Amino acid sequence: MFNYRIRIIIIIISMIIVFILPYGYHVDLGPGPNGFMSITWECPETESSPIPFSALEYFIYYLYRLVVLNAILKFSHGQMNMKRLIQHGIVGEIIPILISIPGILFLNEEGENYIPIMIPIPFLLLFTLLLALYKYKVRNY
Repeated sequence: MFNYRIRIIIIIISMIIVFILPYGYHVDLGPGPNGFMSITWECPETESSPIPFSALEYFIYYLYRLVVLNAILKFSHGQMNMKRLIQHGIVGEIIPILISIPGILFLNEEGENYIPIMIPIPFLLLFTLLLALYKYKVRNY
């Protein structure tokens, strides 16, 4: 579907989006700091620089992002259609919200949330939409 150079660019951008850009904003209702979360780093508001590999404990929030990365790779090889890619991108952004709902509803006696609350930052969804739009434009010309 895409030529070799375009696929390499798509893979590099996908890896940057999945592993380096933040996937969400961590909201702590208790005394803990709020901050941006990425798979490879965390940046609490109280710190001036990112803390590497401290966000690994939140794997349930970003695990599906790896599925979306796989879907992007399949899409770049022509093994997946646009509709399915966009569905994966949407689900990737909905999962942190669904996991966070119990964290909002259930607090312990100190007023802290049991489950971390993540507000998604949809870089990955926007990238999947741009890829689908690019393919749609190329196919129609």
